[in-house]
Amino acid sequence: MNMKKSIYIFTTFVFICIMSSCEKIFQDFADNNPYGDGVKRLNITLVYPEGFEDEAKAGAEISILNPTNGTKYNLLSDGEGKASINLQYGFYSLSITDKGTPVSGSIPVFNKSIDQIRIADTLKGDMNINVDLVLSYAGQLIIKEIYYRGCAKPDGKPYEFYDKYIIVYNNSDELAYLDGVCFGVVEPFFAPSSPTPWSYTNNEGQRVIRDTIPIIEAVWQFPGDGTSHALHPGEEAVVAVAAAIDHTILYPNSVNLNVPGYWVCYNQIYTNANYHPSPGPNLANHWLSLLWKGSTLKAYSFSTASPAPVLFRIPEVDAQAYVNDPANRSRKPGASAATEYVMIPSSWVLDGVECLNSATLNKRLPASIDATYFLMTDTERYLSKTAHRKTDQVATEKAGGRVVYQDTNNSANDFYIRDTQSIKE
Repeated sequence: MNMKKSIYIFTTFVFICIMSSCEKIFQDFADNNPYGDGVKRLNITLVYPEGFEDEAKAGAEISILNPTNGTKYNLLSDGEGKASINLQYGFYSLSITDKGTPVSGSIPVFNKSIDQIRIADTLKGDMNINVDLVLSYAGQLIIKEIYYRGCAKPDGKPYEFYDKYIIVYNNSDELAYLDGVCFGVVEPFFAPSSPTPWSYTNNEGQRVIRDTIPIIEAVWQFPGDGTSHALHPGEEAVVAVAAAIDHTILYPNSVNLNVPGYWVCYNQIYTNANYHPSPGPNLANHWLSLLWKGSTLKAYSFSTASPAPVLFRIPEVDAQAYVNDPANRSRKPGASAATEYVMIPSSWVLDGVECLNSATLNKRLPASIDATYFLMTDTERYLSKTAHRKTDQVATEKAGGRVVYQDTNNSANDFYIRDTQSIKE
């Protein structure tokens, strides 16, 4: 055998080995590629909290989302709390919401959200998951409306940063007090494109958001001695997140936030005069207290694209002492920055809304606060539109005409896009 022939045979042998190895690699990839062709049946069983096992019944709302392409599937559970669907291989997020039988005037709500459920042909047969639902209750004080996407100036240019507001509403038939209620937004300011670091993978390989949530930048609180600021059934309180002035003087599409009875997030430590000019005279003694500031920012940030606002109370302990205690603050997991966030147990949250501008983004709020999200895309920007809560027609009729808003702790069900700001009516 000559040298040329030997080299040829050796080269051929190496080539075959390489191709064989590559073929195995590609085959392994194909076998584990969650986006390959194929369909698997997903069987879902809802597990209700202890003491509420009898709530398992037909009609629990199940939403499945493919965050890659935005495709959404809506299912209802059967009488045993089960549901099934055939899904193509890929990653999916799952959310469930259900209402229980009223208990002592409160309505139990069962929610759960799970990110990154992987459907792949790695196991034979169907994929079966048990979903442990989280108990919460429909709230007395709720967020009725959020205006954050801005409006157009007379010249058509955007006006969005300075006229944001939220409305707090007493959705119950009992007297409520604003005293001590806190307001903040959940980290990060903008909904993330990857799962929030404030989440973990459970024993079943599911991505779950922690039940203790991080408040970013500031904690605001309604002042008072406990009974100073009453909110009667069906009454509301408008909170200017930024400039509490009459914006309509220069920008007719905007709103007047210098109205008697309104409130404002204002403290002179925020020195940006565009965001925080001195509040109008009608808001005297209606400034929210700044309990904690977590950075050197000169303006209080509230996303104009995807905020996650929350109302909460800090029980049993003094709120100022709680936020001042370093044990109640945390740095972001996996981050080197020294920025700290005040950590709030989800059980302290009265209401919260996960706002997204794209269905492919990731949640920050656990299911006990908001099972899904409210979606207002960038095509709705600068048009004076708001996130507004839907009216519960049946409950409103039972209340004798006092408006009762839908509250299932599931923003996809509870909110709609309103064409104009309600405070202009």
